[in-house]
Amino acid sequence: MFIVLPTMLSAQFNLGFRESGESLVTFEKDGTDLRLLGVGGFNAPQFSEIDLDDDGVMDLFVFDRYQDTWRTFLYNSTSSRYDYAPHYEQFFPREMQDFAILKDYNCDGKKDLFTFYQASFRVFKNVGSDSPEFIQVIDKLQSDYGSVTTNAFVLGGDVPAIVDEDADGDLDILTFGSVNSENTIEFHRNLSMELYGTCDSLEFEVVTQCWGNVEEPSNSSTLQVTSCKGIIPPKGLRHPGSSILLVDSDGDGDQDLVVGDIQTNSVVHAINVGDVNSASIDVNQQTNDFPNATDPIEMPFLVSGYEIDTDHDGNLDLIMSVNNTIDSSTNHGHTWLYNNNSSTAPDYVLETKEFLLEEMLDLGAMTAPVSMDYNGDGDQDLLIAVDYSRNPNGGLKSRIHYFEQQNDGSFLYEDGDIGGLSAFGFEAVVPGLGDIDGDGDLDMLIGTLDGTLHLLRNNSVGGQSNFTLAIPQYMSITSIGSNATPEFADINDDGILDLVVGDRTGTVAYFENGGTTSSASFPSVPTIANLGGIDVNPICCDGFSTPRFVRNDAFGEGRYLFVGSNELSVEIFEIPTDLSGEFTRLDSLFFNVSKISPLVMDIDSDGIYELLLGTGEGGLKIFSREKNYVVDAEELEDDKFRLFPNPSGTQIQIDFQSSAVRELMVFDVQGRLIEQKVITSASHNLTVATYSVGLYVLKVITNSESRTARIVVQR
Repeated sequence: MFIVLPTMLSAQFNLGFRESGESLVTFEKDGTDLRLLGVGGFNAPQFSEIDLDDDGVMDLFVFDRYQDTWRTFLYNSTSSRYDYAPHYEQFFPREMQDFAILKDYNCDGKKDLFTFYQASFRVFKNVGSDSPEFIQVIDKLQSDYGSVTTNAFVLGGDVPAIVDEDADGDLDILTFGSVNSENTIEFHRNLSMELYGTCDSLEFEVVTQCWGNVEEPSNSSTLQVTSCKGIIPPKGLRHPGSSILLVDSDGDGDQDLVVGDIQTNSVVHAINVGDVNSASIDVNQQTNDFPNATDPIEMPFLVSGYEIDTDHDGNLDLIMSVNNTIDSSTNHGHTWLYNNNSSTAPDYVLETKEFLLEEMLDLGAMTAPVSMDYNGDGDQDLLIAVDYSRNPNGGLKSRIHYFEQQNDGSFLYEDGDIGGLSAFGFEAVVPGLGDIDGDGDLDMLIGTLDGTLHLLRNNSVGGQSNFTLAIPQYMSITSIGSNATPEFADINDDGILDLVVGDRTGTVAYFENGGTTSSASFPSVPTIANLGGIDVNPICCDGFSTPRFVRNDAFGEGRYLFVGSNELSVEIFEIPTDLSGEFTRLDSLFFNVSKISPLVMDIDSDGIYELLLGTGEGGLKIFSREKNYVVDAEELEDDKFRLFPNPSGTQIQIDFQSSAVRELMVFDVQGRLIEQKVITSASHNLTVATYSVGLYVLKVITNSESRTARIVVQR
């Protein structure tokens, strides 16, 4: 198939957005300074230690299974706390998925990376010096099952244990495998020490498929005694949604067992009465009161545990967190930290149920910010909608939160349910603001999960906003996909607010306002179903387009749509006078953020506009600029090109309209340069056989302009 990509091509402008990790302004919620606001929330966090800046002090890496994103933190020895350090996120490979566990497998003092890939492990070695640098060394980790050597079996929904189980100096692996219909633990012994006398190899054999002689039945989270039935190659999925933590909880030198399960909100802890040569789990000594009877772990679904020395006292502390993505709405109490006060048998004492969360904004899942002067004091406040958040007493609610901007420029949390939306049972609420009745205040239109729109009228008094649900199923507007994301904007430049709506498909629909400034009238079906040919839907998955209209001097004279997406990007389009054609894509901004809902706002009142991102993880991220960069699409020349085939796993042909000197640059979605070359011909074959599977950005530079296109590597 030969693909012409006019809407994928764009002039590339450096809008200058950067993330420092430090908040531009202060946010306060419930008396706490949200100094970690920029993290953007956690849904299913997994924790590992790593020395990010090569100062000899272990820092923190957090991988979020929800949308395979990650965050990096430096340990501050002066304040004895972790500081968000997004600069180091660029050094981790995009190929991480489902789980990402950092362990030093070759004993060089650098943490290496184990992640999920096709029912096995993909392994990256850390070869960095001043900062991490990962190179892939194993695509699918192999293990000798006796009769056959094949993939070391693991499920993406599980969290395996990677630990020196037999105390011989190299890392072993324990996973839930498949022995007929039994849910037992496979012990993959690393033979590096036995074969080579060093720990730098990854050669495994399956010693047993029922480690500890226990199983976890599929209909129960209680451990039971089982008998081994020999080494049998894995046959398929048997037990999705479990975690394994091995910890010497009684201090006798061997590994005891802690199992989390998707069916329960606690863990099962059982003592190993065997030794390092032969594990034997005593099911009669199993308990749910872990790590102690005073404060046993309890949180919604699939608890996972991680040993991290969070206070750097030499004792491994314990972090317990949710690892479930089915219910990703948890916004509090899903990162419990137990401080270990002993250097022998652990003595765990609960320190907090909000490790890191207590200083960040985490409202649930899928946030969408908008700004307005909510209280009529002359400055811009923030309203942040959230798809779901879990109430302390249970239950899921979609709602809108309110942060008021104070006189000193800080933002103070004031209300957690604007318009009383939580009472109506709406799901996946995303707001759009506009004065559609001409009374001088902003009304609110919300999009919901089922694709319907609902109007909240603003009956403000003395400038104080007061939103109430006025018109459900607003104007019977249809032909919108699920997860509707509305935005009022004067698209046709006639002085009257129109309506654009994104949705799960990744396109944007346009509804022209046939009414007046005081009496809006929208058609029930789109005036243009796919406005500007905009489609942020990646080949792999849903698009979740969220359009936001920008018309000011922030980017030069013009009218723009910033469209958030599910593929870690914000696409920027210029709105032309003629709406019937395809819009020019001015830029593609890539972020380590999922399900982005953008907002352009001068949040620190310095005259330079920032980009705020609502995140799938339930928080807010802010990207600032040193100055306003002006966008002028009229300077572009026509140098479009075509790609064939795209996607590809080997080679992509690039055809131009004529021969010329051009520079080709290929970037991954983290902005790292993968390849760079100069060409002069009208056609070029780009070899992608050595590229990892995923999304890339091709940038073509001539003397007068640059254009970009997305390329997808699939195999």
